[in-house]
Amino acid sequence: MNKALRAILSLTALAALLLMTFLCVRFLRGNRDLASLESAVAQSQSAWEATAAEKESLQAELKQVKDDLKEASLSLSEAAARSEELQGEIAALKEEIAALKGKASPPGIQPGDPDSSASLP
Repeated sequence: MNKALRAILSLTALAALLLMTFLCVRFLRGNRDLASLESAVAQSQSAWEATAAEKESLQAELKQVKDDLKEASLSLSEAAARSEELQGEIAALKEEIAALKGKASPPGIQPGDPDSSASLP
């Protein structure tokens, strides 16, 4: 074999070896980066799942609070209506009592007067 041909084949083999080494290093670096990205995606996915679960829990709690608030508002409305009704009844009873006091007492006798009850038959 010719010396020149041997030198060319040696250089070609050396270049092929260098190229193969370079490509293997890049391949290994790419695999490492891919594994890192897969890990980051898995962490992100678990964070999203936790956030979604927390969101559902908070939405359920919010619905319960809204229901409780609606019920409390209804109770308050009913209590206010009942209070107005009772105040009306109280006012009517006060007027009735005042009217009865005015009719029941003969002139000169005051209701609750101890002397007046002794003089009644």
